[in-house]
Amino acid sequence: MDETPFAALQRDATGYQRSCALTAAAELDFFTLILRNGNRMSVLALAEERGVDARGAAVLLDALTGMGYLEKTAPAVAGGPAVYTVPEVWREALDSRHPLSYVPMLRHMANAQRGWAELARTVRDGRPQTRRPSILGAEEDDRSFIMGMNSIAVRTAGPLAAALQRAGVLDFAASPARILDVGGASGTYTQAFLEILPTAEALIFDRHVGIEAARRRFAGTPLEGRVHFQAGDFYQDALPSGFDLAWISAIIHQHGREQSRALYRNVLQALKPGGRVAVRDFIMSADGTSPAAGTLFGLNMLVHCAEGRVYTFEEVREDLEFAGFTAVKLAVPAETMSAVVSAVRP
Repeated sequence: MDETPFAALQRDATGYQRSCALTAAAELDFFTLILRNGNRMSVLALAEERGVDARGAAVLLDALTGMGYLEKTAPAVAGGPAVYTVPEVWREALDSRHPLSYVPMLRHMANAQRGWAELARTVRDGRPQTRRPSILGAEEDDRSFIMGMNSIAVRTAGPLAAALQRAGVLDFAASPARILDVGGASGTYTQAFLEILPTAEALIFDRHVGIEAARRRFAGTPLEGRVHFQAGDFYQDALPSGFDLAWISAIIHQHGREQSRALYRNVLQALKPGGRVAVRDFIMSADGTSPAAGTLFGLNMLVHCAEGRVYTFEEVREDLEFAGFTAVKLAVPAETMSAVVSAVRP
């Protein structure tokens, strides 16, 4: 039987509850704390070690148990405290110490929720509302954003790099390539590109917090000597030049078309003649209503960025051509943020 209108409305209207439970636990790092203590911890021990209210912790832990992210075991001794454990299927993703941890993205989502809570006011006023930092502080929120993007990219970068190679965007087999990763953060995509292009070198250009994360990623690895770093602001600083490919991943949705055109002009001068730019983001249908995930992401940009938005292919094409690029094409179609538009510097 199809879902009734009431059931659909109830599901969508209450979805925030599950999200808030997960993101609160991520900000408090409850899962990692339990795992660090032998994956067996009572609410009283957890509350004491984390310095939180025991009743509040118990209500949250029971909710997470009901959702399936924790298991609750009866006390071994009558009258003793029950203990919580993280099921094996979730341990990798919910341990903030693990390279594949999803915890940074959950923390980023917690920050996003604070903006979404004021969506009606944002729509009324046409601008994002003031919101507080998380309990972790503004600096850690910035780090959560950087590593949250990594939480997604570690799962998508390899397949997307292969798709780009099939599409001819990463076709540099005949000669070594120089790749510029614009706003490359921790360098997840740089790593994927270098792994399939054994003679290529790359430069990651980003703010200091991103460069620090990237240096940690490549330090002591076989790729370390092929990666270079430069801190800067691509909105204000000229990019270094002489590159065969410029990678712009999940950036243009943060700003409007004038800033996009300025960024593309900056990237144009960074490329050699014949060099390519590849722009990864949601690419919307001509009427702006699909993919559905892109429409919701457009709302996410509305509540967080003064001019943030999602783009149609035609808009991206116009802006790239305005900046001086030619041969604009949708190199990798996708219903997700892994759609890629490519273009060439004449």
